[in-house]
Amino acid sequence: MKRFLQKWLWKRREKETTNDLPGRLLRKLAPKRTRFAAVDIGTREIKMVEISATGGKTEVTAFCRVPAPVGELGEAVYEEALVNALCDMVLSSGIQTKEVITTIGGNKTITRHIHVPALPDRELEATVRLEAEKFIPAAVGELTIRYLKLGETNRAGERYLHLLLVAAPTTVVYDYYGVFTRAGLIIAAIDLEAFSLWRVFGGLETSTAILDIGASKTQLLVVRDGVLQFTRTIPAGGDLLTRSLAEHYGLTFQEAQRVKEEEGELLGKEDATISSTAAMQVDFSLRYGLSGLIREIRRSLDFYATQYNAAAIERFIISGGTSKLKGFREFFAEAMETPVDSGAPGIYGLPEYREEAVSYDPTCAVVLGTALREVAG
Repeated sequence: MKRFLQKWLWKRREKETTNDLPGRLLRKLAPKRTRFAAVDIGTREIKMVEISATGGKTEVTAFCRVPAPVGELGEAVYEEALVNALCDMVLSSGIQTKEVITTIGGNKTITRHIHVPALPDRELEATVRLEAEKFIPAAVGELTIRYLKLGETNRAGERYLHLLLVAAPTTVVYDYYGVFTRAGLIIAAIDLEAFSLWRVFGGLETSTAILDIGASKTQLLVVRDGVLQFTRTIPAGGDLLTRSLAEHYGLTFQEAQRVKEEEGELLGKEDATISSTAAMQVDFSLRYGLSGLIREIRRSLDFYATQYNAAAIERFIISGGTSKLKGFREFFAEAMETPVDSGAPGIYGLPEYREEAVSYDPTCAVVLGTALREVAG
């Protein structure tokens, strides 16, 4: 898995010539980097983290989270607010490096798993672009397209490459670089959220479905024996629960969000017999909202099951803000009839949890995985 994840996706490249030989030699002689920083721009929050990797130990050395501005890239007001938020985070977090890695959200990218005949690399590029033209609903010339070799299969004696094809609007890539540059940060690379999750949770020998359930979307990936088998961005997340509460109680979205975070709980079978009427009403409303999310997850997994060489899911790992809802893990395990856990990575201490020696917050899975991108090992 490591050799796949070390490859760049969207990165500004400089041509090296023989005149750059002294520079290349100096880079080889320079001290090995031990600090790596990442930024995750979510719907509700922006998270910035810096990790230190020394002596076989990985530790969070700086962390900051702030509310995310409302809007989209390309909107002047939103980009200005985003630049200000990033500047404030750099100052308050105390990160020691200005070179960061960030991710492009699944709603801004198109990903497809494809199988093509095994070809030399020089021929593969043209084949990938032809494949992209078949299913991408946009002019290929307006997209930045990359592919990743995930493995090789053999069908009827013929060798096929399993590729993950990734495409993003070129304007979005440039917008990311522009915003971070204005904030005084240097983007080392733009990664995918799915790769960040794979990096954190993918080193498993079982067939595992990983779900990062955010506010407006859910990132799903299936990993088997450490190899990425399937990815999909589901356009549904925790906001379904918030809207259900808002409709049930006649609340604004913001009021319902507060109720969900402070009072939300999915009751178990034993709890349902002793809980108050108010708690049971909240439980009913949350379950109603979750029904839509569960339906979309099942549809995606049903589609995965139709793919070549698909395997039954033996385990789920959940992360993201919605996974922190009381009773959610038990509810999801019952709904999917499969073991579920949070799969905490072996990284010590986000700052606000150090006193309790807690090493992991499920909302930070993506940003931690992104920061781990350049960690050798």
